[in-house]
Formats: sequence, C-alpha cells, structure tokens
Amino acid sequence: MSFSRHFITKTIDLSRMLLAFGLIERVTHHEDGITKESDTTHTVMLGVMACAFARDHAPHLDLGKIAQFALVHDLVEVYAGDTNTFAKEVHHGDKETREKDALLKIQTEFQDTYPWIAETIQEYETLSSPEARYVKVFDKILPKMSHLINGGVTVHKLGHTSESLKIWVAAQLAKIESTYGSDQEAAMQLYKTFAIELQMFVDDMHT
Repeated sequence: MSFSRHFITKTIDLSRMLLAFGLIERVTHHEDGITKESDTTHTVMLGVMACAFARDHAPHLDLGKIAQFALVHDLVEVYAGDTNTFAKEVHHGDKETREKDALLKIQTEFQDTYPWIAETIQEYETLSSPEARYVKVFDKILPKMSHLINGGVTVHKLGHTSESLKIWVAAQLAKIESTYGSDQEAAMQLYKTFAIELQMFVDDMHT
C-alpha cells in the first residue's frame, strides 16, 4: 500500500492541529493551583473516567462510542478557543458561532482524508445517542473534581462565594436535567455527588 503526497501532507497537518490542541488552556488548574489544565489533559481524563464509570454503572452504553465522543468533544477549541462557563456572570458571547466555524474549518481541512473526525464531532453535538448525552454530562462533572483537587483555586480566582456557587450549580443542574441528562441516571447521580462535595468544600473555605 502506498499513500499519495496529499495524504501524507494532510496527516502531518492533522498531527500539527492535535499538538496545537494540547496548548489550549482551560480555566481549571492542576493540583499545584498554578498550572492550567490543557484541552488534551481534560480529554484524557474524560475518556478514561467516562469509560471506567460506564463499564460498571451504565453497562448498557457502548464504551467504544463513549471513547470516540470523548476524544473529539472539545476538538473545535483548537480554533475556537476555550470558553469560560464557570464565571459568576456567564456570557458565552459568540461561542456557538466560533465553534460552528471551527467545525467547518476542520471539515474543510480533513474531510477528504480523515472524514471520521468531523463526522464524529457532528454526531456528538447532535446528542442524538445516549453515549453522546452521557459524555456531555460527564464533561460537566470533571471540573468539579479539578476544583477539589486544586484546593478551590479556580473557584477563588473567579470570585465565587458559597452562595454564588450554589446559584451557578443549581442553574447548570436544572439545564442538564431538562435536556441531555434526563436519561442519564448514573452520570447524573455522580454529577450531584460531586456538586455536593464541591459545595461543602467551598462552604468550609468561607467559614
């Protein structure tokens, strides 16, 4: 088997894009409270933890699909950048437009050589499968774990108080329960567990 020069060039381009993906910083921090999480760190955490949890607590789900959706769920951020949705006053601005444009760019660049990438992102974003909805819920759990691990440094830097955190989590929970989380019982229970853990931790920080 031999590959065309175009295919080789596009494979290098894909590698370059994925390396750039690892340079995208999230609002959350590592345990040292200084180093920002990267999109690739978050992606690995989501893939491993979502599959490990689903195997025992949501065995009806397809682990292969979960892993695939986890791998690409934030890939548009290589062009769109990360959006801070944990601020006390949430202003997503043009997030949706930026991410649509980023997906179009990925599709344009790789549809002829690696169509799986854009196709899987699109399938995830439709939330039409239980695996996609499960990954979407799990994606909202991980930052709470990071906040606990780094001692609440991100919570503090964003100016959250016990009361503002309670309001923010309640709003997020209501949105998830009324949309993509409505059929994800196990993942939603884990979400609520860590929401409580984080609230208790922040309450202690402010006493």
